[in-house]
Amino acid sequence: MYLTFTNEAKQRLARYVDDSKKMLMDYDDGVGPFSAIGNCSLDDNFKLIFVDKDRNFKDFDAHFDSNLGPIYYKGYTKPQFDEQMAVRFNPNVFTMPLTTPKGTLTDDIEVVDLSNGNYESTTMNQTHDC
Repeated sequence: MYLTFTNEAKQRLARYVDDSKKMLMDYDDGVGPFSAIGNCSLDDNFKLIFVDKDRNFKDFDAHFDSNLGPIYYKGYTKPQFDEQMAVRFNPNVFTMPLTTPKGTLTDDIEVVDLSNGNYESTTMNQTHDC
């Protein structure tokens, strides 16, 4: 699998990308420290999460490459992705769709920066009732 960030998307993400961080792509399924509630509406929801490079999250046990570096994800969610993907930036509505040659995986990726130890703001330990 490979993810291409368009030039516009790279510009939009430039403030988050640096050598001290790594990227995680979280499919919101209720598993892991960033997805404690799941997505009750059954819509596909993806988060691009920036974390400190030295932090390991056991649920993110696989990775794919991108033109911004490796992106870690929960290996069992591989069917939610495609072999060729792209993140674009739509300046008209300020969204970042995740697309494939087959169509759109999600209309807008949520971007979360949890670097510098900001892990207390995760959804961990929260409950949710649909």
